Amino acid sequence: MKILVVCGGDSNEKEVSLKTGKAVAEALRASFDDVECFICKNKKHCIEYIEKSNADKVFIALHGGWGENGELQAALDILGISYTGSNFEASCLSMNKFASKSIFKASGLPAARGILLKSRNDIEKIDFYPICIKPNKEGSSIGVEFAQSREEAEQKIERLLQQFGEIIVEEQLIGRELTVTVMDDTVFPIIEIKPKKGFYNYENKYTKGNTEYLIVDNLTHDVENICKSVAHKAYKSLGCTGCARVDIILRNNIPYILEVNTMPGMTETSLVPKSAKAQGISFEDLVKLMIGD
Repeated sequence: MKILVVCGGDSNEKEVSLKTGKAVAEALRASFDDVECFICKNKKHCIEYIEKSNADKVFIALHGGWGENGELQAALDILGISYTGSNFEASCLSMNKFASKSIFKASGLPAARGILLKSRNDIEKIDFYPICIKPNKEGSSIGVEFAQSREEAEQKIERLLQQFGEIIVEEQLIGRELTVTVMDDTVFPIIEIKPKKGFYNYENKYTKGNTEYLIVDNLTHDVENICKSVAHKAYKSLGCTGCARVDIILRNNIPYILEVNTMPGMTETSLVPKSAKAQGISFEDLVKLMIGD
């Protein structure tokens, strides 16, 4: 069985993708003889190489952009090439924070109220503060800002609109930041994220030692079950398959969904491997499970 691990790309999360790809390829070599790690430059380069590779399975280790938003998945579906993770529809929905939030709410799941902004004039729609401001289709906490008032928000919103085209503004939720790994019908132990300084931004995510990751053992049985149930329902509501990570804020024992990550990081500081380890699954066994049959 030939496995092609694809990483790199040209998104804002390229460096994280390279780390994920390297770690995954090394782990897969413990179980498979023919594993290649391919660093692609762009979408065209990626698809052309995959098509010529004769790989039996593509392990997508790309983060952000066309590698995570369903474009690559759709191309591989057309080519009849098997790959890891969710299909193009679930990937597209999950990457679009406003679209996924709409589905969560329609499914009766708790999520912070939010507004999609496409121009500076849309600021008039905001009638609640404090707020969290972030790009609608980015990951790794790229571009996340907070504002306590309209005066503070205007400059940040204008800058992010220029950079990302469209942004989502949400009610800022203060509570415990938790993350739940889901793989099909298995829900792994909950992890609490506790940055030592500031919030869980890009630097704190990928700098070793900046954030504590704690396996949660101090929730009541009922609250823990509610958190896991909500995470699993959010995953299912978007049509996800394979391994995904659901981020939530627990406020007053209510788990509010932030987003579902269909392409979670697999680096030494990543959350999914930590959660799997607490489940008794080694990193090597985890990536093998992600390959499937």
